Amino acid sequence: MRHPLLSLTFFWTLFNPGVALAVQSFTLQTERDLPLRHALPVYIHHRLGDLSIQGWVQDRIRVEIKMKVLADSQELADVEFKKLGLITFEGKDRFEIRIGHSQGVDLVSKMRDNERNAVQVDLLIKAPYQSKLSLVLGEGKRLKFDQWRGGVSIIGKNNILSFTNLNLSGELSLNCIQCETEIRQSALNGRLSVGSKSVTLSQVESKSLNIDGGTEDVRIDKSSGNMTVHTKSGRLTVSRFKGNLQFESEEGGAYFSKYVGGADIHTASGQVILDLDGVQGGLNVDTEKSDIQIGLMPDFEGGLDLKSLRGDVIVQFPYESSGVSNLNRYGPASTGQVDGSVGKKNRPLIHAYSKQGGVRIIRKAPSK
Repeated sequence: MRHPLLSLTFFWTLFNPGVALAVQSFTLQTERDLPLRHALPVYIHHRLGDLSIQGWVQDRIRVEIKMKVLADSQELADVEFKKLGLITFEGKDRFEIRIGHSQGVDLVSKMRDNERNAVQVDLLIKAPYQSKLSLVLGEGKRLKFDQWRGGVSIIGKNNILSFTNLNLSGELSLNCIQCETEIRQSALNGRLSVGSKSVTLSQVESKSLNIDGGTEDVRIDKSSGNMTVHTKSGRLTVSRFKGNLQFESEEGGAYFSKYVGGADIHTASGQVILDLDGVQGGLNVDTEKSDIQIGLMPDFEGGLDLKSLRGDVIVQFPYESSGVSNLNRYGPASTGQVDGSVGKKNRPLIHAYSKQGGVRIIRKAPSK
């Protein structure tokens, strides 16, 4: 059905400035069901508008198309709409979907239409949720992804990506330059490469997830598993996490709160502040120029290997130095180094080293 919008915009024509021609926004909405004869990977190439993907249990693909165009009349809008159509292809190795020009449009018209992008085409595609899916997105477009189980590969630039309810059996491979990414309520593995935009993960479980960030923050909340994060100067903020996390950055800092597990953190100049509810598997922190502060629960017991070349080392726990029995210290270590243990356990081990900053082990207030 065609749904012309009521709102109008006006402009003065070059040849008759006394007459204003009304330009209306016209829409055309259609849908089409595509039968699947075989369980094939699905390939979607879409550059003309936003894209929404939903997984479902049907053995077919449904494509809902919404076209928008500015035109002087319904007749001129129809001319633009007829230039584009849904193109599908089922081969031996994949099922391909895209919006393209009809065969009746000449090459010059195709090139001119591509340059001016006269028609915006937004797609909602429902496909079998266990399929393997590959997407190529147009620059600056939005992608919404919901309820998917198969593997996913995405290529894009300057996109806004939103994922919910993923439980992937395969990997999520995201190669998106300067893309803002949000993933919620999902279980996934794989690699995210997102350039210089922010990344947010909330309620995500992962056995192995590698995040390549850039200059913006990476935020992880209410999540668990094993994750590796790399940034150039982006900060890593983690809250309510359980598992193991590795972080490496040239200039970005790390800020953890209500964290339970092990961590391996390396940064050149970013400050490291860790508020830990429990240490499991060990903690390793190295910085070149910044301070390190680690907050531990009052009942913590474990080994300490702390060192600073130019700053103070402060431990707010009674600890026993290695090789010296019954020696308890509280406060700055005069040598800038502490090698010992809190309580009767040497494990887990906390290793913290700063070349130019200080190292502080803070005793947290008891939990209420």
